[in-house]
Amino acid sequence: MIQRFIELGEGYADVYELLDLIKYNKERAMRLAVFHTKLNDKKVVSPALIMKKTEMGNFQAIYISTEGIPDLEKPSERLRLIESAADQAGIPIVHLEVQPSVAFGEKELYFQHLVGILRMNHYIAPLSSSY
Repeated sequence: MIQRFIELGEGYADVYELLDLIKYNKERAMRLAVFHTKLNDKKVVSPALIMKKTEMGNFQAIYISTEGIPDLEKPSERLRLIESAADQAGIPIVHLEVQPSVAFGEKELYFQHLVGILRMNHYIAPLSSSY
């Protein structure tokens, strides 16, 4: 199975795109992962919508808004909107602590790291699985 991150960006427009993905793809959405990290001494989160694999092509998309939302004591408005939309759509939410993207030489290595964490926690299928 091919499991690939599709990066949306860090701004408000990207959050709205993630909200629409949740709203219009709730039957295909599997779970929302919220990755917590520290970047330049600031706590930030990266929400990622994990989709079920496609019927054809054995492809699983993971839409992510990378490290653009502050991780505050009280959830920011953007994170609250995303979690609320996932909750209303019946999509489970998981929170995970991860290394920041700057700890990796390339963005692709960072995404491979996240795939490994998701697989290890059984939030996505193992590499050789057919489901």
